[in-house]
Amino acid sequence: MIQRSIKETLLLYFTSSGAFVIALLMLIRIYQQDWNTAGLDFLIVITLFSLFCYVYKTRNVEKASIILSTFLMLSTVLLIWMKGASQIYWEYPVTIAAYYLLRIKFAVISSLALMFIVGLMTFSQINLFHFATIIATLSMANMFAYFSARNISEKHSSLIKSERWGRLRNKTLELIVGSHPLSHILEFIVKSVEQENSNVYCSISLFDKSGQFLMVGAAPNLPDAMVKQIHNSEIGPESSTCGTAAFYGKRIIVEDISQDPRLSGVVNFADKANLKACWAEPVISSKGEVIGVFGIYHCIEYKPTKQDFFLVEQFAHLASVSIEREKNSLLIWKQANFDSLTGLPNRNMMRGHLTQLIARANRDNEKLAIAFLDLDHFKDVNDTLGHHIGDALLKETAKRIKQSIRKNDVVARLGGDEFVIIMSNLKDYDGVEVVAEQLLSSIALPYYLLNEVVHSAVSIGITIYPDDGTEIDDLLQNADQAMYGAKSLGRNTYHYFTKSMRNRAVARMQLIQDLRNAISREEFFVVYQPIINLQTNVAYKAEALVRWQHPTRGLVSPFDFIALAEETGLIIDISDFVFNKVLSDVKEWRNTIHPDFQVSINTSPIQYKKNTGNISAWMETLVSEEHSNDSVAFEITENLLMENKKGVADILQQVKESGIPISIDDFGTGYSSLSYLKNYETDFLKIDKSFVQKMSLDSKDLALCEAIVVMANKLNIKVIAEGIETKEQQDMLTNIGCDYGQGYYFSVPVKKLDFEEYISKKATT
Repeated sequence: MIQRSIKETLLLYFTSSGAFVIALLMLIRIYQQDWNTAGLDFLIVITLFSLFCYVYKTRNVEKASIILSTFLMLSTVLLIWMKGASQIYWEYPVTIAAYYLLRIKFAVISSLALMFIVGLMTFSQINLFHFATIIATLSMANMFAYFSARNISEKHSSLIKSERWGRLRNKTLELIVGSHPLSHILEFIVKSVEQENSNVYCSISLFDKSGQFLMVGAAPNLPDAMVKQIHNSEIGPESSTCGTAAFYGKRIIVEDISQDPRLSGVVNFADKANLKACWAEPVISSKGEVIGVFGIYHCIEYKPTKQDFFLVEQFAHLASVSIEREKNSLLIWKQANFDSLTGLPNRNMMRGHLTQLIARANRDNEKLAIAFLDLDHFKDVNDTLGHHIGDALLKETAKRIKQSIRKNDVVARLGGDEFVIIMSNLKDYDGVEVVAEQLLSSIALPYYLLNEVVHSAVSIGITIYPDDGTEIDDLLQNADQAMYGAKSLGRNTYHYFTKSMRNRAVARMQLIQDLRNAISREEFFVVYQPIINLQTNVAYKAEALVRWQHPTRGLVSPFDFIALAEETGLIIDISDFVFNKVLSDVKEWRNTIHPDFQVSINTSPIQYKKNTGNISAWMETLVSEEHSNDSVAFEITENLLMENKKGVADILQQVKESGIPISIDDFGTGYSSLSYLKNYETDFLKIDKSFVQKMSLDSKDLALCEAIVVMANKLNIKVIAEGIETKEQQDMLTNIGCDYGQGYYFSVPVKKLDFEEYISKKATT
């Protein structure tokens, strides 16, 4: 169905209804045999009907309005000429219709002309009083029609502008929602304002990255010379119009450019471009911040009106929406693709780069090198100096890496202290090794961070595409394995990936899976190694050790699975199994072997973590058992003491307060410090077997063992020597006053029944 305007609809209604009414009058004239008037009526009916058909088909309202208005006026003049002053009343509706049908200026001229002609025609036919009355009422009708038409015209004009503004607004929002480029959206906004105002040029300026200068974002019709002058203009109180508006965040108006001292630098360019006045409207974000400036330039000296302000404010708001949308989109993109701490590409973007570089390497028949970097002992920096120093170290490391690599290489941060470098366009390995050496030397230099001097190093694993693999995940895994290979070589070095590494990695993953199944399948068992009192030769102490009987591999060494269990967290379940078994056995042995029998259990630092560890649960169990809190001793490592965390210290303090003995295992092989013995109450020190097995009467190892014994006695700590394999070693340790000993000389670790048999034989000898 055709949608017709209000004016078009009214014009169709007026012509059709008018033709019908005049036709009725024509019939009356015919009945009265007033043939002249009837002929005029017939002419009017035909004209009105013709106009109706013309408007209905062509929808040309303006042309039809002029024809109808002119015809009505001529018909009125003709009717008064034929019938005299008695027909003057027809002039009133015709006058009102003229103001509706014609533009106001033409309506005033035509209605005054009609009133003058009719006045001349009727002046001699009526008396002066009636003539004056007619002229007065016609004048009033003209005035009423004039003001009504003007009001209607203004409302109509406002409605048209409102509709046009609505269309422009909707179009702009469509561009924003459609993710069109910001420059395209801003250009559309500028052109829309220019279309609404003749002799006006517009621009939209945006802040640069520093926030100190304005960059022209859109100025499609502003003369190039003027664009160059306002581009990169400084933001300040005495800057250009736009720069000042951006500084104060409010509208700045210059009615005459030549008279404003702030625009002295652009007067000549403005004069050549025929620009006389300008004003600037700040673009405000939803947070109330200035994010751009709308510049408007007039070709005449000009003072903006309220309508100008309203229009530009509306378009400035649309500009704000589009700019914020662009910023938010950019922010989301950055968060999805860049590391927030270092500003480097993250894992997501790195994979995209790697995909593109692999495609290019295939095309050009070239190689790629993927280097996996991991900072050595980074955890120690966080634990000892704090995470703020750790973050500063990562940021500075990122800078050093970027300075060390080649121009076209890509560096990304995967997370934590892990970085990846992709080196392309490789002809040989020489370039890779140059970069690796540069990285090692650069990162090894001291870091000066927040009044702290930090020393760091890096282990680098390198894999080559396509020699070592063609899939991204395989390449990254290869580089990761090669990095661990570098760490195994002593750290602060680089290492290439080899196939043997992949085989070890696959075997390792299979072992982890088997380890998970071993818990549910109850493949673990506990063995005991007796601890002998060297002074009395009595055995009422033992160390519990876990063993794994794999269904196909046989007996798996603890060296092969304990570290994996700690890494995966499975050590919690395994240690719980050992603890429950030991608790049951030691309770029995206290009744059958010795009332003070004690079993020591090796514990892992993982078990002392506040939320995920199990030491607190062990303590509750031991304390709840009558007279059993000292039946189990916890063996800890120096690494646990090194962590120096308040949570660990608190748990160790609770262990001591619970009456549970603590033993420091492998003393002397780690980062030994006497402060450990001062800060943590300890019941036993276990001298590592590496000292015991090298002892001789004149060796330094014997001297060290004796020093440890003397120191321990002074601190009221008992000493246990591990790894005794000969009678001579036992005698030397006995002579220096060592309290206890254990080792293969006495017994290998054995199962429960064999252990009980050993103790029984020991008691009879």
